[in-house]
Amino acid sequence: MSPCPDLEVLFAELEAGEGPGLDHAAECEACAALMEDHRLLEQDLFRLADPLPPPSLVVNVMARVAESPVPQRREVWTGLAILLTSLGAGLGFLFSSDQALGRFGTGFASTVGNSRAFVEGLFSGAHALWSTAGVAVACFIALVVLSSLFGLKRLVGSPPPSLSEA
Repeated sequence: MSPCPDLEVLFAELEAGEGPGLDHAAECEACAALMEDHRLLEQDLFRLADPLPPPSLVVNVMARVAESPVPQRREVWTGLAILLTSLGAGLGFLFSSDQALGRFGTGFASTVGNSRAFVEGLFSGAHALWSTAGVAVACFIALVVLSSLFGLKRLVGSPPPSLSEA
């Protein structure tokens, strides 16, 4: 009787369906028992399957998410962290590059210089509205815009539709 083959060789030949290791296992009781144990183990493993989640899983999870909103304090801290990170990255880039710092200074100076003309334009427009009949038109437009905004706010303030309605 030949010596028992290595287990890796035996299982590789078992998978291939032929080889001297299988011929040996037909004659050797220890190898035959080992192959039978392997076959039973494989059979048991193939019977195991991941169970499918219940059909209502998504609806239940979404309902629990809707019930427990994120605390406002957490949202504020998250927003603040994002803002500070963005500012830090922007300032880091700004101070690490001389060209960026020069362009920033030039742009800022230009904005300050142009803001005087903008403010003068605003005062001129306000004077024109005051001295003509434009005040009545401006008040009417403001009333329409504000009533539209309050109407939208009221629509948004209504509770969101439930999952069954959506």
